Amino acid sequence: MPREIVLLAPVPPGTLALVEAGAAVDPELTLRSLHEGGVHQVVRSDPDDPAPEAGTAVLSLSQPRRVDGPDEVRRLLPVLTALPGWTAEPFWWVDAVAPWGDAGRAGLAVAQEMATRLGGVCVVQDGE
Repeated sequence: MPREIVLLAPVPPGTLALVEAGAAVDPELTLRSLHEGGVHQVVRSDPDDPAPEAGTAVLSLSQPRRVDGPDEVRRLLPVLTALPGWTAEPFWWVDAVAPWGDAGRAGLAVAQEMATRLGGVCVVQDGE
């Protein structure tokens, strides 16, 4: 079972922020899209495999969803005791998953870096 991660941001996260966050964590990470762009994966490619789609996903993110107020965020994420001092609404919610182990640590680092770059927060459902 993967680790569940939620990214909350005051701006809609895009692929550029994801690519930049991945590069900041590990320049060898790449991005692939699945389901016609419905899911983006940060991937650690095997240098010996020439297939561009090959590799191990370290983080998978769904498309951002708009949340119009903090009440819904607090209801769905009771572990989040306070939202950052965002003055604008809506918020943007992104569900993500990362595997356990080394790959998951890299994925979690990418998610945290992306949240920082967007001025948001990263909530790991297992409490880490």
